[in-house]
Amino acid sequence: MIPSDHMLNSHGTVHGAIIFSLADYVFAAASNSYGKIAVGVSNNINFLSAGKRGETLTARAEEIKKNHKLAWYKIDVLNERELIATMEAMVFRKNQYFVDQVE
Repeated sequence: MIPSDHMLNSHGTVHGAIIFSLADYVFAAASNSYGKIAVGVSNNINFLSAGKRGETLTARAEEIKKNHKLAWYKIDVLNERELIATMEAMVFRKNQYFVDQVE
């Protein structure tokens, strides 16, 4: 994502809600990647450095552990130079699939 002017806070840096949204989006993509409905239960984000307008922000998710009901993820948000935020998040994995299952 490349933040623009409407994504900045009063200090002229990327608003925390924008960084959170990017991390949350990648968390949702990763946790639902099995085709089974996964809904967020909890998350905690730490902001480590400011994002700037116009720089590329990248988020990546790593699945730490998964069982039949829960899954835990670590999500990092980076700019072009450094880690700017890190999130830990958990989902509840429902029994329903949102994609057709091949028998």
